[in-house]
Amino acid sequence: MKSKHSRRIRLAQIFLGAMLLIALVMVRGTNAQREHAHLVTDWSHRHVVFSEPKSLMKRFQLSSNHRYVQQWMRRQAERRGDRDEWRWRHAPDHPKQLQGDWSMNMGSGATVGAGNYPAKFSFDPSTARCANPAPPVGQQPDFVVYNTSLNGSSSQATIVAFDNLYTSCTGGTPLTYWAYNTGTTGAVVTSPVLSFDGSQVAFIQSTAGAATLVVLRWKADTGTLAAPVAPTVGGCTALTAPCQTNVTFSTANADTTPTDSFSSPFYDYAHDVLYVGDDLGFLHKFTGVFFGTPTEVVATGPANLWPANLTMGFGHLSSPVYVDSFSEVLVTASDGDLYAVDSTGGVGKNAIDPKLASPGFDDGPLVDITTGKVYVFARASSEFIDSNAVFGFHGIPNVPSVFEMDIPATPSDIHFAAYIQSVVSNSATPITSAFYLGAFDDDYYSTSGASGNLYVCSTSGTVNAIWGIPITNNVTGTPFLGPTLTTSNVGCSSITEFNNTNTNIDRIFVSVTGSPVTGGNINCPSSATGCIMTFRVDSPVSPGTATSARAAVAGGSSGIIIDNSSTATGASQVYFTPLANQACAGSGGVGTGSGGCAIQASQVNLN
Repeated sequence: MKSKHSRRIRLAQIFLGAMLLIALVMVRGTNAQREHAHLVTDWSHRHVVFSEPKSLMKRFQLSSNHRYVQQWMRRQAERRGDRDEWRWRHAPDHPKQLQGDWSMNMGSGATVGAGNYPAKFSFDPSTARCANPAPPVGQQPDFVVYNTSLNGSSSQATIVAFDNLYTSCTGGTPLTYWAYNTGTTGAVVTSPVLSFDGSQVAFIQSTAGAATLVVLRWKADTGTLAAPVAPTVGGCTALTAPCQTNVTFSTANADTTPTDSFSSPFYDYAHDVLYVGDDLGFLHKFTGVFFGTPTEVVATGPANLWPANLTMGFGHLSSPVYVDSFSEVLVTASDGDLYAVDSTGGVGKNAIDPKLASPGFDDGPLVDITTGKVYVFARASSEFIDSNAVFGFHGIPNVPSVFEMDIPATPSDIHFAAYIQSVVSNSATPITSAFYLGAFDDDYYSTSGASGNLYVCSTSGTVNAIWGIPITNNVTGTPFLGPTLTTSNVGCSSITEFNNTNTNIDRIFVSVTGSPVTGGNINCPSSATGCIMTFRVDSPVSPGTATSARAAVAGGSSGIIIDNSSTATGASQVYFTPLANQACAGSGGVGTGSGGCAIQASQVNLN
């Protein structure tokens, strides 16, 4: 009887979950008659991911998370069949050069920056929105935003957006949607983030040596690459656009004025709150970002501390990740620690012990909300990790590693948290410059129970190579070696994954800063510059896996973002910048010459 009763309860729970999910879909479907399903893609969508939920109830619980819905929209768009309007157009699968659809010169030295990403807004992911012909009244074209990492002037923009992105648009060339000089004494050197409706952009700018949150409300067709507009500062509303609100980072709890060179802002859609770190090791919290008056939370009492001093001056913070289900902020630092902070209090220094990385972390954590796992990427594991476990710390020191652990139930639980170390090198040679984020393959996202591979770019001997970490039912296995990318130890970009189920092909994108292999299975165009390339990962890679496409890119690439899904020809793309100057093709005589290029390139084997 007890077994039957339990079974009835489980069936009732499943039925309830299904009904709630159906109701949610119906409501969203009804709303879709009035509102378009906007799709935002920025750096944070690479750091917060969701593997396949095991139950309808779990799926329903996650449906309140904006990033889960956005990921679902992207990946479902990739999985639709040829008869559905949400699909990726594709060409025959054969190796070829990665072709750039356009490249616009944003100024000499302009770049999004290593480990940073452009931000893309799609008005409706099922349709390519162009500037020409003009969209219907009340709608707007798709656009992509690039920071330039340069100080602003009357002829140099700090941040730029392009529209008319696709070859199917009239003219088939990009247009400058807006270009702004948001400060003559500071630059935007980390990734921007967008509001859900795309009408506002938030980013960090160091103005006169002080880190400042800038919330920008743009206006279409204002400013050009040659003559960017200086937005009005203060009193910022839709009626006064283009305008910006500046909030200088608080110096409370600090001895000097903070700057920010490494931390991109993380936006919490549900609470209109933004978190960001600084170079002194403080975590800052801002409220009312897009829907109120942007204000930093400042509290100096012992029970509530903002900005939260994490590294005690011994390291800068990377980009933070907010975990809404635990009301926690997770952030790594250059001191080699992973920190957990109570988002409501910001109290105390809650870090994993021992330190995991030496000399420190170069990128923020990768968090799977579904499985409750955190992954961090260490150029070299800390010397305090003892292979003999004399001090109780099990691990191998001084090797490139990926560490996996559970999201702590409370910030204090991170102390002495259990971790799994995956060594991603067959030598003790660390990556020469930085170890950026890895990426899961499509199997990991589509298999209930999180089974697939996590791919990273690390070292093999004294050169760079792809490594895969197998994960089976959320259990990490022994890493395996993939193809060798370079002839010397140079820097790698982060890895970006894309799946096209219409052709049953899953791919990863990666770039190296120099010395790429120019023959054999890699076949980069030149050993004298960086190279961006892509590999098929619908089956695990091996040392002999060949590139599907590759192209020269000066100094390597920034982080890469993937475009929306559309039936329009040329509307499925990737966006990035080189890290050094190169020839930019421009458009209509604008944006030509050698400089820092904003690039849109066709996805591999796609039109």
